[in-house]
Amino acid sequence: MSSLAPGSRPTSPRDHTASSHSGASPEIPSGDQHYRAIFEAAGVGIARLTLDGRFVEVNQRFADITGRERDNLIGLHFLDISHPDEAPANLATTEALLNGQQDRLTREKRYVRPDGEVVHVMLSVVLLKDEQGRPVQMVSVVEDISERLRMQEALGAARTAERASKAKTEFLSRMSHELRTPLNAMLGFAQLLRVDPRNPINEAQRQKVEHIEKAGAHLLAMMTDVLDLSRIEAGSLPMSIETLSVSSVLEEALALISNQARDAGLTLNHNSPDIGVFVKADRVRLRQVLVNLLSNAIKYNRAGGQALIEAMALQGRVLITVSDTGHGMTPEQVSHLFEPFNRLGAERTGIEGTGIGLVIVKRLLDLMDGHIEVSSTPGTGTSFRVWLPLARPPALDARCAEAAPRSGFGGLDELGLRNRTVLYAEDNVINVELLRQVMRMRPHWHLDVAYSGQQAITMAQACPPDLLLLDMHLGDMSGLDVSDALATQPATASIPRVALSADAMPDQISEAKERGFVAYLTKPLDVARFLKLLDQCEGPSLD
Repeated sequence: MSSLAPGSRPTSPRDHTASSHSGASPEIPSGDQHYRAIFEAAGVGIARLTLDGRFVEVNQRFADITGRERDNLIGLHFLDISHPDEAPANLATTEALLNGQQDRLTREKRYVRPDGEVVHVMLSVVLLKDEQGRPVQMVSVVEDISERLRMQEALGAARTAERASKAKTEFLSRMSHELRTPLNAMLGFAQLLRVDPRNPINEAQRQKVEHIEKAGAHLLAMMTDVLDLSRIEAGSLPMSIETLSVSSVLEEALALISNQARDAGLTLNHNSPDIGVFVKADRVRLRQVLVNLLSNAIKYNRAGGQALIEAMALQGRVLITVSDTGHGMTPEQVSHLFEPFNRLGAERTGIEGTGIGLVIVKRLLDLMDGHIEVSSTPGTGTSFRVWLPLARPPALDARCAEAAPRSGFGGLDELGLRNRTVLYAEDNVINVELLRQVMRMRPHWHLDVAYSGQQAITMAQACPPDLLLLDMHLGDMSGLDVSDALATQPATASIPRVALSADAMPDQISEAKERGFVAYLTKPLDVARFLKLLDQCEGPSLD
């Protein structure tokens, strides 16, 4: 029997006559039409080879898989079309088959097409034997699995990316929580030093405290920007698209930015659209876009300059323009404007920033089916144009409801005046001490503290408070768990629940509000906002 020694291969020319022993290889009878039909119509590649590994016959599918003409394959050795890295393994497994060490050869292998493309196949090889049981030929069946492997690789890559994205989000969530907790104490006590009327500070001390607050606020803004960008890139930023009054959103943005303009000595102008102009957008994210653009118009302006925001309905869209009288940008700078962490040289100035604010603006607008344009002239100023879908005016009753002055705290608006109690569930003693000192500014309020979730439930059931203030990450359970447990009891179900947490992830905030929280305060604590909430709660009854 002719055999193939491991590590070697025949070197006969391409027109080598396939043989076994000294006779010609037996041929499949040409009259066998049934075999011929199967051979030609098979959806897999089929090839007959001599015992020394040369092709005698191939079907069209085999030729297609290997990227060659059928006639050109006859006489070639299987190593001639196989990936060279697999030559030792190919020879070893073929030798094992010929020596009777195994009945069938089945494995994955690679062919190389004439153009260099690599094709992955599943190969099965069996021996054809004569009446005496002697091997006379090999039959190979190959199935192209390249596409299957590509799909498996793509699926594996997608799963890896999903796991990485989830791990990244969880890491950012933890880091945000861990960083916000010390910031809460730092900024909270700084605010107390500045506003506590019982222990006033002098002007020099006030300036130092303001520096602390400014630095802390800058750190908080950077954390928020990085978190937002990561959530957008991961596709996990919750969006609530609704019909909004353009005028109302502009007023909210102007209210948030007016102090910054005043401190910078700039004039902040606005031209609001007609009250009947509405836009399809997420209120929080659109306000974030406008505040970011207005903030840039102030930061990168000149002394005594102006910033302008105006809006109008135009060609089925809403156009909001933010312009400044700053130093402007060159075309080269404009071309790199939306690159992450590229501050276009502003890092060499005293202007604070992260270089990702405009990136977030652009991606938020993409999520709201909008886009942004920019034009700038060096020495004159810059204009940003925001385009968003125009919306039909809502029904009259909905419009009236939107126009009604509400605090945003649900049933807390109708409260009267009397002494009240707030139960604060918090396992961090520094945060407790901060809130205790803040509440001294509202002597009508009494503070009870629970240092665990179960303790909060027990205390609330024993003596229901007027307001329940819950940290979202307690030692034994979450604030959501505490809220759910109290919501099932008639005596505690109607207690207004407010979150106070360093967990500022949008989905956490959304889930809390879906589960009945009337407000979600994030750490670092905004003292003024918290005091306003207490003022809104003062009244004879929460019913």
